Amino acid sequence: MSSELVVNKLSPDSGIPSEVDALILAAGFEDRSKYILKGGNFSPECFCILVKFSNGLDINKPTGSEYEHLARSKFGENYRSIELQYNEAEKFQAALKEKLLSLPKSVSKIAIDISGFPTYAVFAVLNAVREVRPYDTHFVFYTSAKFYLPNKKEYKDLIDNSGSEIDYLPKAMALEMDKNLNFEPFRGYRTGGGNSCLALFAGYEAHRSTGVIEEINPTILLLIYGKPPGTGMSWRLDLAKRLHKKFERTRRCAIETVSTLEVEESINLLEEYYNFLIDDYDLTISPVCSKMQSLATFLFWERYPEVQITFPLPIGYDPERRPTGISTSYFIKLPPRLSFAKSTK
Repeated sequence: MSSELVVNKLSPDSGIPSEVDALILAAGFEDRSKYILKGGNFSPECFCILVKFSNGLDINKPTGSEYEHLARSKFGENYRSIELQYNEAEKFQAALKEKLLSLPKSVSKIAIDISGFPTYAVFAVLNAVREVRPYDTHFVFYTSAKFYLPNKKEYKDLIDNSGSEIDYLPKAMALEMDKNLNFEPFRGYRTGGGNSCLALFAGYEAHRSTGVIEEINPTILLLIYGKPPGTGMSWRLDLAKRLHKKFERTRRCAIETVSTLEVEESINLLEEYYNFLIDDYDLTISPVCSKMQSLATFLFWERYPEVQITFPLPIGYDPERRPTGISTSYFIKLPPRLSFAKSTK
């Protein structure tokens, strides 16, 4: 295990790491998505690639224009943009690689702000960056929101109406389930032996969990719950458990809890189960909880690309149910792809 995967708080005093040569971020409609862009002090030589969404939401056009204005004012001629068509992961990944290859070779240390990306796009961006610059160190930024949904009042109402298990699904930003997305290179290797394990990072959108469990129909289900950092947040862990308790009875099931923030904790857990199961089971991972757990899943996949990653997609999003406010920003320094993978085998 690499000791370099340390999650650092990003404060006004510490500032953006000075060696960052380029920033990639998404024009998300959450407050936290633009925090790094607005507050970061980047060098005059730094480039910016803004990912704008094209998914039919009315909010996207004015939001994209706001981001573009901010990015142009900070990066000038070094500003670039790219469009992400709804759920077109492979086309986006290829286009981003092309955009990255068009940058000067001196642009080596790239920062990705994952705060505004959907999970599948986090994987596409990370993979494009680390394929194009496999020998370089990169950075990941993440800003947490101040208020998430469901909120504590909604949680208490659900408990009052449901008891130990919650059948009624609280409204979420992600709408009902559409399909499971599997795209290259995350399709993994299937032995065809019939035994499978699904490791599900279980969050608060149980409709998406249902979709991925029903499609994979795993022999073993590994439910991984996330413990949020800070005090007074234990109710969110309890909510996730209640929403997913019904799945524990459907098949052989293992239950674990890890931090929603600490990347190495999630990787260690996945490695433990990988070593125990991989000779007899195909392993699929579905990160449907925190962005940092998604990062952990990506880094785990880099080491073990035979593992399949699947992304349960909603039919769309409701911006009115988005997280609001800005809490804490973090960054993590990623060692070069090739040395990272080699050192952990």
